[in-house]
Amino acid sequence: MSVTRTERLLNLVIALLSAQHPLPRATIQRSVAGYDPEASVAAFERMFERDKDELRAMGIPVSTVHDVNGEVQGYLIDEGEYAQSDIDLTVDELAVVTVAARVWDEAVLAPAAMTALRKIESLSGTSAGLGTPATFASITASDAALLPLLRAIHEKRVVRFSYRKPGEQNSHDRLVEPWSIQSTEGHWYLHAWDRERQAQRVFRLSRIESAVSITGQSCEHADRPRDLTTMVDPHDQMEAIVRIPDGSGVELTRLSGTERLAAGTWRITASRKELLRVLRRADDRVEIESPVELAEELASGLDELAAMHS
Repeated sequence: MSVTRTERLLNLVIALLSAQHPLPRATIQRSVAGYDPEASVAAFERMFERDKDELRAMGIPVSTVHDVNGEVQGYLIDEGEYAQSDIDLTVDELAVVTVAARVWDEAVLAPAAMTALRKIESLSGTSAGLGTPATFASITASDAALLPLLRAIHEKRVVRFSYRKPGEQNSHDRLVEPWSIQSTEGHWYLHAWDRERQAQRVFRLSRIESAVSITGQSCEHADRPRDLTTMVDPHDQMEAIVRIPDGSGVELTRLSGTERLAAGTWRITASRKELLRVLRRADDRVEIESPVELAEELASGLDELAAMHS
C-alpha cells in the first residue's frame, strides 16, 4: 500500500517516541511504514536524512545517540522535550499573534501561519476572532519579493531586481543595499541605498517585476538613516491646493513642501497619508480646492470616524 510523505513522517515520529532504546537506521528502514526495506542503503540514507531534517525544522527534537566509541547508535525523540507545555496568553497577546498570522494572508506561508494560530488557540483555550486591521498590509502574490528581501536584510547582502516606476511601461534593473521593510497604507515598501544612483530610495514591493537576486556582495554603505520611517515613497507624494484662512491650519502651513500662492491660498506637496493626517486636525474653515479626490477621501474618513463615535 502506498504511503504519503506526511504519513511516513508521522510513522517515524511514532516509532521514535515509542522506542525504549535508540533505533538504528537498519531497524527504521525495516520497520517504519513508508520506507522501502528493499531500497539500497544510499537511497534510504537520502530519504531518512531529508525526513530527519524536516522534523527538526518543525521543532521535533530528533536526537542522535552515539555509543562510547562515537559511532551512531540510533535515534530517539525525548518525550519530555517533545511534549508541548501549556501556553497561557492574555487576550491582548493572542490578538497580536492573530494579527501576525493574518498579515500572511494569501501568501506562501498562510497555511502554516493559520495552522499555528489554531494550535495556540486550542492550547490557550481562547479565540481572538479578529480580522486584520486596515493599517496592516497582507502579503499576496504581488509581494513575492518580501521573503528574499528579508533574508538579504538579515544577511546584509546586496540585491538586484527589475523595478517599474509608476507611469512607465518598462522596468529597469536596480542594484541596492536593503535596509528595512515597512508596511504603510496597505502596501509593503523597501528602504534601501541605490548603488547606481548613489542615493536613498524607497521601492514598493508590488512594483518589483522580477525575482529578487541576492548577490554575493556585502552591504557597505555607512550612511544608513537612524529613522527609516521618515523616508517616504517619492512616487506616492501629491500636490494639493488648500485655502487656509488666517488663524486656521497653522500645522498645514508648517509642513515642508508648503508654498504660499496668495492670501489664504497654499500649495502643499506631501504624501497623501501626511496630508490627510494634518487635515483631519484642522478646523472646518480649511478648504481643499484640489484635487477633488483628496477632499472626498478626507470627508469619507471623517464620516467614518464620526460613525465610530456616535
